[in-house]
Amino acid sequence: MQPLSISEHVLLLVSGLGVVQGLLLAALLYFHPKSDRVVNKFLALYILALSIIMCGPFFLRLFSWKSGFVQQPLPMIMGPMMYLYIRSYRETVTLRKALPQVLPFLLFYIVSYSWFAYLVFTYGNTDTPPLFAFQSPIGIMVSCVPYGHLVLYYFIARRELRLYQRTIRGLFSETSQIDLHWASWLINGYLFIVVNALVMYSLIITSPQYFNLCYLITIAVATPYIYVSTYKGITNLTIWQRQHLENKETLEVQLHDITLQLEKDTPVRNNNRMLDIAGRITLVMEQEKLYQETELTLQHLADKLQLPSYLVSQAINEGMNKNFYDLVNGLRVEEAKRLLQDARNKHYTVLSVGFEAGFNSKTTFNTVFKKFTGLTPSVFREQQCRTAEMA
Repeated sequence: MQPLSISEHVLLLVSGLGVVQGLLLAALLYFHPKSDRVVNKFLALYILALSIIMCGPFFLRLFSWKSGFVQQPLPMIMGPMMYLYIRSYRETVTLRKALPQVLPFLLFYIVSYSWFAYLVFTYGNTDTPPLFAFQSPIGIMVSCVPYGHLVLYYFIARRELRLYQRTIRGLFSETSQIDLHWASWLINGYLFIVVNALVMYSLIITSPQYFNLCYLITIAVATPYIYVSTYKGITNLTIWQRQHLENKETLEVQLHDITLQLEKDTPVRNNNRMLDIAGRITLVMEQEKLYQETELTLQHLADKLQLPSYLVSQAINEGMNKNFYDLVNGLRVEEAKRLLQDARNKHYTVLSVGFEAGFNSKTTFNTVFKKFTGLTPSVFREQQCRTAEMA
């Protein structure tokens, strides 16, 4: 194998540090006292897989290209682990559920072994990977399978995240503490790494002499991503930790029921029972002003109505064409508008009005109010004041 240049030695050192710290950070992520191991075990495996892939230059130096079948399939474990991490936000992922996601990775090991066995049989005397491995149609096809798999799982993970976002809006009226920006960042960072790897691979096909440099650039790009992912994975609490529920199974069943409703392809059925329950929901929400409870959940509303939570959720979705989040926050916005329009409340601050309506922070109040009215609370109040003066 050709010697490395000075720049390549620097990149190799950076990547080597990333490998070591990636392995340590994966262990830290799983064993940290504040870690939710049920969820973070998949993120730890994701980081571990990425770290092992980063060992490529060391692996090639130690064992030569002839053992490349060990490394080639590893990218196919990254996508499933990231997807299972996102999926574990809303359900316990058992081995039975995880196995179908890992099966393509196991099958591709057989393909990769067969391909490298052929290369070793044909070009076994060379010290460097033969050009045929990069530039032949079969070589390109075999090498592109992991990349196609990575891209596919970006869309699968993105869909799972969107489903989770819709699910929690069916259960909670306040979601600001359930931070999903981190999960979106993780998925987008994953895509960035994949695209970068594809660019580097295209350069390797056209200019094989730059194999080392392209490989190491790809790894160096992934190194900071590993550090940030580990830190975020530890510091961002999962829904199971934030809700402090004694019975996790109860919330998991509710999440499952909401998910089934969202995934149904059957048309909306405004039957009499659903309309009747929807009417009871509207009545109890307006009479008792339950929306003023900042932490109001679907279960609290169901307990008030003495109905199963799945039935209340179904009535909101089918009888009112809303989710629980929009129902409650729509009522909060209407209450805030009433308070802002009342001249007797002109000495109240906008924030105090938000708290009175049921919001728990200024940021949430501004965001939700603008979503429903197109204006911030401050602008809405100013417009109302000008209208009153003109009248």
